[in-house]
Amino acid sequence: MPDPTTTRWRLLRGTVFAVLAGQLAAIGHLLGGGALPDPAVLITVTVFLGGAVSSLARRRRTGPQILGMLVLSQVVFHAVFLLTAGHAVHPGRPEDAISVGAAQMVAFHLIAALATSWLLTSGEGTLFRLVGALRRVLAAGRPILVVPPLPGWTVSAGDGGGAVRLRAGELSLISRRGPPGRS
Repeated sequence: MPDPTTTRWRLLRGTVFAVLAGQLAAIGHLLGGGALPDPAVLITVTVFLGGAVSSLARRRRTGPQILGMLVLSQVVFHAVFLLTAGHAVHPGRPEDAISVGAAQMVAFHLIAALATSWLLTSGEGTLFRLVGALRRVLAAGRPILVVPPLPGWTVSAGDGGGAVRLRAGELSLISRRGPPGRS
């Protein structure tokens, strides 16, 4: 049966988390006035984050847990973006990368963390509900259809299969009840 806490599923969930966090961190960094990070740096940090988060995905995570991990990941992404930018020049701005307004940058990283948290919490809940529904269907072994027997039919529980059988004479078209007919 599928289980979203197995190694494969944890790697998939961690990868989705890391990719979304990385992309939104890059967008938040850019909108906050920072330079667009080098793609190699973004990919490297995303891969390491995905591995770290996969180890934390042994069970379903709540919204506050996901938000906490995302805020921490935004801090890591921001620090790496600043360290690797060195003295890169922002598009259209002659200042160094470090001179970006701290409040604006924090605000956009926080917005990125909140947006990603909402997406991941929704996805996590949906995944676990779908797997739970699939487990219930597979555990049943066959579709369960409860239909009351029709008049004249009886359910025989002794055969194990819940077979429906017609009792002799139950659906006869000619009624044998009442006084005998006149000849």
